[in-house]
Amino acid sequence: MKKLILFRHGKSRWDMNVTDMKRDLLETGIERTKKSARSLSEYLDFEIDAWYSSPAVRAKRTADLTADFFSNPEIKTDEQLYTFSFFDLLKFIKNLDNSIETAIFFGHNEAYTEFVNRMGNQYIENLPTSGVAIFEFDTKDWKSIEKGKTLHIIKPKSLA
Repeated sequence: MKKLILFRHGKSRWDMNVTDMKRDLLETGIERTKKSARSLSEYLDFEIDAWYSSPAVRAKRTADLTADFFSNPEIKTDEQLYTFSFFDLLKFIKNLDNSIETAIFFGHNEAYTEFVNRMGNQYIENLPTSGVAIFEFDTKDWKSIEKGKTLHIIKPKSLA
């Protein structure tokens, strides 16, 4: 079984004159990310083998905030993960090393919501900022993942 976690970056700032890649998180984004990260750490009963993030500041910052709730993971950034395309995201995931049983990704919509709806068994309108989707795929080979099971969805606004 392969497990995958998609963590959408926190609510980002639009009030600074920077490129999309350099936009940081709003205070609300930081707070909601911490809530979701705490909920994720309490939900999981398995280890995360590999951590990946888009190099965008808002995604990397979300990953760093989440890592605080886990045991010092190494977060790898990859330019290919600065994508809004389901197909690009799926291609990256299908090329993961099979020694990885569970991977977590920090990145962007529309790719994440579309992934939830195409690859999971629950439909959602939108994976919100700081939202998390956890999947399980009945395979030992990342290249062969197909529609899997949505194990859990975390929406930060619904957390205490």
